[in-house]
Amino acid sequence: MPFEIQIAVAKTHKYASRESGDTVELVERPAGGLSVVLVDGQGKGQAAKTLSLLVSAKAVALLKDGARDGAVARVVHDYLHTFRQGRVSATLEILSVDLVTRTVVSSRNSATPILIRQGEEYELRPSRSESIGIRRHTKPAIDEFAAEPGLRVALFSDGIIHAGDRYGQPFDPLAFARERLVGPLTAQALADAILAEALAADRGRAEDDMTAVALTLGPRGEYPPVRRLEMVVPLL
Repeated sequence: MPFEIQIAVAKTHKYASRESGDTVELVERPAGGLSVVLVDGQGKGQAAKTLSLLVSAKAVALLKDGARDGAVARVVHDYLHTFRQGRVSATLEILSVDLVTRTVVSSRNSATPILIRQGEEYELRPSRSESIGIRRHTKPAIDEFAAEPGLRVALFSDGIIHAGDRYGQPFDPLAFARERLVGPLTAQALADAILAEALAADRGRAEDDMTAVALTLGPRGEYPPVRRLEMVVPLL
């Protein structure tokens, strides 16, 4: 069945910080499809940004070469572990729509869960992996779903998952999704809603960098097919 892929990102940096350690990259897969890469570098400020750019650049290069997502995660881990001698870590999440297998694949080295909706029911799937760069034999957690209209997937950096912790009212993405993220939604509306609620849980001042990546599959729209990419970046 023909379908339309929507991928959107909503992100912000830690309050009173000028740099975000979160980096997001979007890449077209050489055999067809798209991958989005989300990296959160250890530390804060410029050092964290430099690390996340290093990791994301390596992942994107491998994806463009046609490497499978799980292999990409392993190679990037080995690269970081060797390059920094096991002293620094980063989370690495890859979300792909693979048009060869007609599946959506999530490959994660992160402690954060992913939010999934298949049919009408949301599920928060916990992580079964750890960050790259520290332990030599680290492997990614991989989940695979049929690429069918109606599927929604959201990735988060840990700033969203831990939003509200400081005030004793942690953000619950599953409860929020079941209550508020119902009916037709674009990927951008989904990402924006998650980020806005996480910021509200931190009372408007993000305790950490926050990134929400949303992917939705829906019925194909106009014909002839037109691909669009949009970015909005507020500058300080």
